[in-house]
Amino acid sequence: MEMSIASLSMDMAMANTQDALSIGMLKKSMESSEAAMDIITDMLGDMPSPDGRGLLLDVRA
Repeated sequence: MEMSIASLSMDMAMANTQDALSIGMLKKSMESSEAAMDIITDMLGDMPSPDGRGLLLDVRA
């Protein structure tokens, strides 16, 4: 009985560690994607209009 309690405790601790690692990796991935999207949005904001008159497209409106 005591061995099964210890085994269950270790399994739960391992699951908690794996969950924490997965959440940490997901957070890093989301931060990386957000940074990339910010760069793309800035690039779109600096794109000149196709008519060549120097007006900028407002892609965020």
